[in-house]
Amino acid sequence: MTLLVVDIGNTLTKAGVWEGARVGLVVQRPTREAAALTEDVARMAAVHGAGAAPLSVCSVVPEALKVWGEWAAREHRSMLHVQGDTQTSLTNRYRAPQVLGADRLAAAVAAERRFGAPVIVASVGTAVVVDAVSPKSEYLGGAIWVGTRLGLRALADGTVGLPQVSPGHVSTPIGGDTETSLRVGASHGLAALIEGLAARMRDYLGEQAPLAVTGGDAEAIAPYLRTEHEVVPTLTLEGLALIWDHARGNADADR
Repeated sequence: MTLLVVDIGNTLTKAGVWEGARVGLVVQRPTREAAALTEDVARMAAVHGAGAAPLSVCSVVPEALKVWGEWAAREHRSMLHVQGDTQTSLTNRYRAPQVLGADRLAAAVAAERRFGAPVIVASVGTAVVVDAVSPKSEYLGGAIWVGTRLGLRALADGTVGLPQVSPGHVSTPIGGDTETSLRVGASHGLAALIEGLAARMRDYLGEQAPLAVTGGDAEAIAPYLRTEHEVVPTLTLEGLALIWDHARGNADADR
């Protein structure tokens, strides 16, 4: 079945077409351009022969979600709004699933399908989230910290002596000036954070677990990771499709 999948993030929204086994063409825009992105998706759906395809959507921005809901209604498309307490193939052990970011849950669902359980997922974007799935296919939760651009902006805004710099490649872990030192922290430092959290989570799980890396800055941070990992840019979108399939299977079983 063809399905449209949409991940509405704080900064970027990604949308793609799920064709039963993979996410095809993916388009993205800043989340504030939600209306323009719906037009992009409509064109993409037409090219893929998915004119009436339903949507599976997760969002951390209510205003953008409203735009997508109104678009789906105009297009006569059914829409599943995936939330933190939506039923999935994983057992959700998060203490407050109703406030869990659905993108975290979707990425974990897709990682468990791809790599098995246990598995660790690092989502690198506006925030950095490292989550764990147990050997029993339980979503456990994880850790949240500041992403690259947000961290650099916060340091510039919250201090007197540190300048605003943009992320950039640095080959050495030792910065010889202030600007380079900031970039080292945003690259080598962030990679060390991800690796350290993953190592501690493996100790807690009591098993080795593969590391899947996703998010808007995944490919930028990957060169600094020294531990084995796999970058999967479409991981959250894949999870949204799998959750749709799970929900549809449950609905069919109830008939």
